[in-house]
Amino acid sequence: MKPLCFAVFVYDDYSKFIPFYIYSILKSYPEYYVKVFLRESLPESERRCMELIKEELSCNFEIKENYYSDFRFSDTTMRVLRFLIPYEEFKEFENVYIGDVDFLIVRETPSILDGHLKHCERIGLPYSNEIRPGTKRLSGLHFFKVKEYYSKMNKIIEYYLNNSDELYRIMNKLKSNEKFLYYIIEKEIGFGKLGQARKYRPHHGIHLSCEIEGYFENRKEASKARYNRLKKQLKEYFADPLFLEMIKILPVEKIVQLSHELQKYKDE
Repeated sequence: MKPLCFAVFVYDDYSKFIPFYIYSILKSYPEYYVKVFLRESLPESERRCMELIKEELSCNFEIKENYYSDFRFSDTTMRVLRFLIPYEEFKEFENVYIGDVDFLIVRETPSILDGHLKHCERIGLPYSNEIRPGTKRLSGLHFFKVKEYYSKMNKIIEYYLNNSDELYRIMNKLKSNEKFLYYIIEKEIGFGKLGQARKYRPHHGIHLSCEIEGYFENRKEASKARYNRLKKQLKEYFADPLFLEMIKILPVEKIVQLSHELQKYKDE
């Protein structure tokens, strides 16, 4: 069994982030695996970048194209499909981390796997997440132990996959994939000590959808060391010829912005 699979469901223009997301994971954690579930076909520029990653970095990834292409959702509710990926896709893994593709992941101590397993132990649950304060929403960054999780969740996942009208109906009501995740978790597993334990929801890197300019500036004293470590690892990515070649092929605006932001710290 493989220890951890990073999994993302991707659609529309978000495909441009796929190569950079996969690169950052396999550069940081070569022992892990990445599965991308892409609603459309992979564009040519992204495909060229993936060939470079396969040749020069790692083959520990899979991109499944035209996945769930029959479902019809608005842009805001399409993300619900990431929480409805069947057990068959993950049966060779011990754990799964469902994230967002517009991230660059960095290596941490403890590792992403160890950190979430310890959180699972603290809260007495087969998953690691957080309830957003004052809401009935979990976050979109969702870790779980495959066998224990699907033993409870498989039935409701299969129900909504096989009854798309019911899925459309509930999403029309909830309007949010995070509310949907809360709803199905509440029905099948519950929240254990999640609301009592110390909050644990690290990004494990940088979210490229945030404001990049000034990202590393004016941080609280308690978090400065963490941001300095993040900055150092990101600078290493931008010094890698493979990463630079990918940017030439696929000059994603947010990646280019981050490159310019890191230039401010080139002498550190």
